[in-house]
Amino acid sequence: MIICYAVASGYILTSTLLYLYPQLLHKTKRVPFPYRTMAHRGGGGERTENTLSAFRHAHSLGVDLFELDVQITRDGEIIVCHDDDLSRVSDKNVTISSLLYSELPLLSKEIEVACEPGDILRTERQEPLLRLEDLYKTFPEVPMQIDVKFGGATMLREVSRLTKQYQRESITVWGAFSHRRTEACRTYNPNMLTFCSMFECGVYGFLLLIGLLPFVPIRAHFYQIPIPDISNKSGFLATWPKWFCSLITPIMCNRWLLWHLHRRGIATGAWVMNHPSEFRRADEFGFGGIMTDYPTRLMEYEKERS
Repeated sequence: MIICYAVASGYILTSTLLYLYPQLLHKTKRVPFPYRTMAHRGGGGERTENTLSAFRHAHSLGVDLFELDVQITRDGEIIVCHDDDLSRVSDKNVTISSLLYSELPLLSKEIEVACEPGDILRTERQEPLLRLEDLYKTFPEVPMQIDVKFGGATMLREVSRLTKQYQRESITVWGAFSHRRTEACRTYNPNMLTFCSMFECGVYGFLLLIGLLPFVPIRAHFYQIPIPDISNKSGFLATWPKWFCSLITPIMCNRWLLWHLHRRGIATGAWVMNHPSEFRRADEFGFGGIMTDYPTRLMEYEKERS
């Protein structure tokens, strides 16, 4: 019995020590750019999502980081778009992967805002889909976070090649919702920063509860998640029961977890927050960054906050 108490006490003391001073075991990571304000798909609540006009608008507001998604055409062009199926964002029922770049349709004048169901963005003109290469050329020094969708090895190889070609490995974060794709990103280009897969986010929250997280190495540089009891109005969280979202929120978003991650040099961010009350909630949890569809609202909140 005495041995059991001694082992348990040693475990608790060591876990606490490493929680407070993780640099004793782990090399502190460094994110070499600001990430406080992030424009989701360029800010799809104010300009057509994932278009050059959206990113230009976000840049004019002073947003720190662009978040975007990529798909691949049949002839190997990397396209900035969330969906392979274009029926949601265009007048055509076609897929990016089945078309040549020259065959891609224009985007619709009216598109529902991704994470704000019922809000419709209306524009005066249809805009073209954007190539990742053109975005890199236009904003060579702006940090970007790329959510890699389906496309396999060809997609990963081409995104990595473009990022190397435009010398932006240190200011480009990539990864995927899927843990397998996130691991593949790390394999294809270990010099690029990565964000946690959803599997990793859940695991880290659980490991903190049982005191193991301070012992575990973390490969990602970014821990970015939705706040489940806020973000359950759209996307995959909308299919989860509200009681379950309320249950897991304090596990995945608790201040103790975020504080420890910051001590290890890991950037944290909440997505997708679209109202001042949601921005404040993210700050109450202790997130370092906020991602939004409405960058003007976020920048106004930042001015008031400062």
